[in-house]
Amino acid sequence: MAMLVTADWVVPISRPPIRDGAVLIEHGVIAQIGRLCDFGSLAETVPTRVDLPGCTVMPGLVNAHTHLSLTAMEGLLEPADFEVWLPRLVSAMRAWEPGDYAASATLGARRCLEAGVTVVGDIVYGPEGAAVAADAGLGGTFYWELLGLKAPQLYAELERLEFPAGAEGACGTRVRCGLSPHSAYTSGPGFLRAVHAAAEELSLPVAIHVAESRAEFDLLMHGTGPLADVAARLAPDFEVPGMTPVCYLDRLGVMDGATAVHLCHVSPTDISRLSATIRGAVTCPRSNAFLGNAHPPIGRLLAHALPVGVGTDSAASNHDLDLMSEVRAIHEIDPSIPTSTLLQMATLMGAVALGVEDRFGVLETGMQGDLAAFRLGETIEPEADLVKRAGRDTLAAVCTAGKWRVREGELVAGPDIDSSAEKARARAAEALKSS
Repeated sequence: MAMLVTADWVVPISRPPIRDGAVLIEHGVIAQIGRLCDFGSLAETVPTRVDLPGCTVMPGLVNAHTHLSLTAMEGLLEPADFEVWLPRLVSAMRAWEPGDYAASATLGARRCLEAGVTVVGDIVYGPEGAAVAADAGLGGTFYWELLGLKAPQLYAELERLEFPAGAEGACGTRVRCGLSPHSAYTSGPGFLRAVHAAAEELSLPVAIHVAESRAEFDLLMHGTGPLADVAARLAPDFEVPGMTPVCYLDRLGVMDGATAVHLCHVSPTDISRLSATIRGAVTCPRSNAFLGNAHPPIGRLLAHALPVGVGTDSAASNHDLDLMSEVRAIHEIDPSIPTSTLLQMATLMGAVALGVEDRFGVLETGMQGDLAAFRLGETIEPEADLVKRAGRDTLAAVCTAGKWRVREGELVAGPDIDSSAEKARARAAEALKSS
C-alpha cells in the first residue's frame, strides 16, 4: 500500500532541503520525493496520507556503533577511565543469562527509535540481539563479537554463537551480519588474520575498536599499562609491536575494508594509512568523555575523505542513546565542521561506514522507507535547526520500511519487556556491588 508523508521541510541529505516536501513510500521503499505541489492528484488520491505540520523530516538516523545488549545497564556504571571501567563492565556482564541480553537489546532498540534512529552498527553476543532489534524495526549491520580465541577456534565459535550460515544476504534485506574481533589487545595477530580471511571469504563486514584509549596506545607502543594483563590473558600470541594500534593492524593486513571505531589516539601517518584501507570510521564523542578518552581528530579524518559515522557506544558508557546529542558534542569539539556535514555523519556517512549505503542514509527513490520527523516549528534553516534541536525531546514520528514505530512522540505498542529488563539490571547491579 502507498503512503504519502508530508512536512514543512524534507531534508534528503543527498540534496538541498525541500520546503513543503513530501515522501511517497510503496511496499516499504521510497518511490518518490519532492515538493508536495509536484505530486499532483496523487496527493489527494493516495490510499494513506500522513501530514506532519511543524515538522522537519530526514532519513532515519544511523547509530553506527552501539551495544544495544547492554542497555539495561544504563546508569549503573559511573564515568571512569577506560581501564577502571572495563573490569567493572565485565563483572556485570558475567552475571547475565542469555535472556538478559535479549531483554536489554529490546530496550536498546526502543531507546534508538525514541531518538529517531532506525539503523545501527550493533555489537552482539549471539543471535538474540540482532533478532530482537530487527523485530523492533531497526536495520543496519550486526557484528558478532569475538575475543580471547586462537585462529583454529574461529569457526567452532561462530557455530556456538549461531552466526547465520551463508554469505551476503543471509540476514535479510534490511540487515547485514558481520564480525568484530574486538581489538588488538583482546585478539592476537593469528586470530585477527583468521577473522579477516573468513570475512573476505564470506563477504562479511568487519568492525574493530581501534586506538580507543591511552592504555591501548601504551600497550602497543611500549608494552606497558593496565591492558598488558588483558592482552596476556586474551591474546596469547600477542607480542608488543612497538608501533601505534593503526600501524600494527595495518601491518597485519586486517584493516582493509574494515570499520574502525573510536580512533582517539591516531597520528597523521595513521590517518593516511586509514584513508587507504578502511571502509569508514565511527566516532563516539560522549562515550569517549565518559571513559576519559581523548577527542579523535574528526576534522582531519574528514579532510582525508574518510566517511566518519557517529555512534553512542553502549548505555553502560554513556548517559543515553540520543544520537543527535552526539552530533552536538562533535560540533562543540570542532565548530568548523559544517552543519550539512554533521547531518551526513549521522546518516549517510554512518551508512557508508556500515556498508549499507545502498539502502539507508538518504531519502531517495529506491531506498528503504525510513524517516525521522522532528517537531522544530517554523524555520528557514532546517539543517541548522536539526543540529541544534533534533533529539528525543523534539521527536514527533519514526517510520521504518513504511511502518510507523513512533507517533506523536510515543512508541507504537511493542512487547512488554520492562520487567525482564529490570531483572537484568538488578542482576548487573548486584554483581557490581560484589565486585
